[in-house]
Amino acid sequence: MEKLLDALKALSDETRLRILNLLFEKELCVCDIMETLQITQAKASRHLIYLKNAELVKDRKHAQWVYYSLAIDERIKFIDSLVYDNLRNLELYQNDLQNLKDWLKRKTLNCD
Repeated sequence: MEKLLDALKALSDETRLRILNLLFEKELCVCDIMETLQITQAKASRHLIYLKNAELVKDRKHAQWVYYSLAIDERIKFIDSLVYDNLRNLELYQNDLQNLKDWLKRKTLNCD
């Protein structure tokens, strides 16, 4: 029950919902989230830590980068429906996905 309460608390913030929406697409580093949502590194990191503490996301380190992805847990499967059936029908979340796509394309072009 405690895990469910922590998950629900984590979902009560719009920025955290926007981050989860992005992480449903792919694993991302903090810089990807910052650029896509146009938020500061401190704000992105703070929300990612909150989501990690609620066991909704997990992280892995690679060199100086930290990458975040969804933590898969059947007990909180309702979040899939929240994202796919609800959030992705809203313009803000659709715009975030387009911004992510545009950012990743620019990032790839700059690396070549």
